[in-house]
Amino acid sequence: MPHICRMGYLLAALIGAALLVSVVWKPAPPQRFAGLAGADVPRSVGGWVSGADESVPAETQAALASASLTSRMYRPAAGNALGVEPVSFVLIGGTDRSALHDPRSCLIGAGMQIQNDHLESLPGTGIEARACHAVTGTTTSGSTNGGFDIVYLYLVNGRIINQATQIRAAMLWSALLGRRGTPVYFLRFTRPLYSDPRQDALGHAAMLQFATAMWTRLQPRLLPPTRMGKGHECVKQNLCRERRIS
Repeated sequence: MPHICRMGYLLAALIGAALLVSVVWKPAPPQRFAGLAGADVPRSVGGWVSGADESVPAETQAALASASLTSRMYRPAAGNALGVEPVSFVLIGGTDRSALHDPRSCLIGAGMQIQNDHLESLPGTGIEARACHAVTGTTTSGSTNGGFDIVYLYLVNGRIINQATQIRAAMLWSALLGRRGTPVYFLRFTRPLYSDPRQDALGHAAMLQFATAMWTRLQPRLLPPTRMGKGHECVKQNLCRERRIS
């Protein structure tokens, strides 16, 4: 019995100490991400131009307190003669799990359905990004079908991730380890889907053209030289080698 009492007193003391520390100790807020940020993202690239940065909801800013978030709408510099809609570009950079999220989970949570989930190459780069359609099943206007065409990819410490299983594994690993100073980037390109197949194909091709131009401009800052290879021609070989290893 005395042994049990001593253990009880010890446990109570530990709980009291933990409560005291939680009240007294005020850890410093995480430092802002010092990597690639909005100032490094070109406002004119590949025949596309953007205006001012789009505002970010307060809840999103709170969730990404230590991350850098850039959100812009890019339009063809030559106007909309071909019926090509603007493309939304989002770049999130950070060093913790707040910069990692599966966008499909957010879309499903918003009541959308994910369709046509697949890998798609950015023309002329050797880079494969994740592509999918997020649809609501309702028509919002005479031309769009209430959905979005989305292309996105991640970079974790210079490694490109485009597989759903790899994204979830990276999220889990980041959650287990917490902040470790590993640079994480999320790039997303979005445009509205069209009910007219021909117009939709034109819009998709235009978005890929823009995504390729943006990736080409940002690549030297996103990928370390060892992963870019001489003259950038070794990127695809490095990615294939990493897939075989993983």
